[in-house]
Amino acid sequence: MRLRGAVRTGPVAVLEIDPYGHRLRYVRHIAGALGPGRCLVLTSPAALAAEEFAAHLPGLRETAVVLPGTDSRSEVLAAAMRGALDRGAATLVVPDGDHYVLPLLRLLLRRPWLRLRIRLLLMRTPAVLGPEHLRLATLVKPVLVQLLRLFPQVSVLFLTDALGVVRRRPGFSGIRPVRDPALPDPQLARARPAWLPAPTGGVTVVGVFGVICTRKNVPLLVAAALRVDSTVLVVAGRMEAPVREYLDSDPAARRLASAGRLVVVERLLDPDELAAALAHVDLVGVLHDNDSPSGILAEACLRHTPVLVLTGGWLARVVSSTGIGATTDPTPEAVAAAIYALARDRDRYVAATRLSATRINVDHFATHLAGSCGDAKRWGPRPATDPRR
Repeated sequence: MRLRGAVRTGPVAVLEIDPYGHRLRYVRHIAGALGPGRCLVLTSPAALAAEEFAAHLPGLRETAVVLPGTDSRSEVLAAAMRGALDRGAATLVVPDGDHYVLPLLRLLLRRPWLRLRIRLLLMRTPAVLGPEHLRLATLVKPVLVQLLRLFPQVSVLFLTDALGVVRRRPGFSGIRPVRDPALPDPQLARARPAWLPAPTGGVTVVGVFGVICTRKNVPLLVAAALRVDSTVLVVAGRMEAPVREYLDSDPAARRLASAGRLVVVERLLDPDELAAALAHVDLVGVLHDNDSPSGILAEACLRHTPVLVLTGGWLARVVSSTGIGATTDPTPEAVAAAIYALARDRDRYVAATRLSATRINVDHFATHLAGSCGDAKRWGPRPATDPRR
């Protein structure tokens, strides 16, 4: 998708220092919408060296601006602003905006006339009375976001699910939703990855994909799989250390692996390989315990594969609204029963994914992040002094 009517007086700077998960894929969509030579990537040494950068942004490696390596988000933001202004950018896009809410507010309180438009995307908008454990950050974040919106340079948006089911978040009034981007592709026959178990009648293959973190509740799926003899569990993607340690040492996981019913692939899956894996499993486990959208859910829907999610959260709303999967309580018995029921009625869920897949695209995301999101106010008078000082 290419933006129409985009301002062409300078590049749009995009700040992303974390290479993992969906983040550099988001930058790729923004760069694709802007067109050649219009995207200036501001990144970290670690991100530039990561295989994810080579996979998603190979054409932007030479022009990327490498920021000083630091753990301080305030220092990263200040360096990114200097880099953007020095290279003639009028807009700075921050797709991973949650880390920068407080640093940006502090900076703007010191320099309120900063001549740089900023688009900040919130990926996490937990509700105070939602399913997640209440934390101080959950209470404070909505207040800080509303204070940010007082500055005319700033447009704040929140990431919603790819199907656009959730359009408002409690405590974040006035913040526009941006759909999680997923790229539809032609319905080509994809070769089954060699590491997936061969299809066998009566066997249900359950996949867990992406960045495999503790929030994906792999132990819950392992415990459920032990209760359903016809289930094979596949865990594939970049794995965080606690999950890897669990799979190596837990008796239940080792028992499942020794029976040939647990397949572990620990590495980054390229987009084609991930798409093929999603298309060839029977269902995808998205048992996230955080109240937020899921890119894997969207990718599974595009491949016409049903999903299993936990009750009570964001993903349950999406599934209940669209019929693309089933919900379950967070107990091994409930998950096992849900896997059995979903596999039994799989054709009905597949039909729902075919209908819902037509609503998924990258255009909504790219337009709001790379183009005009319509939330910025009119500029005030230009200051007499350089705002970078």
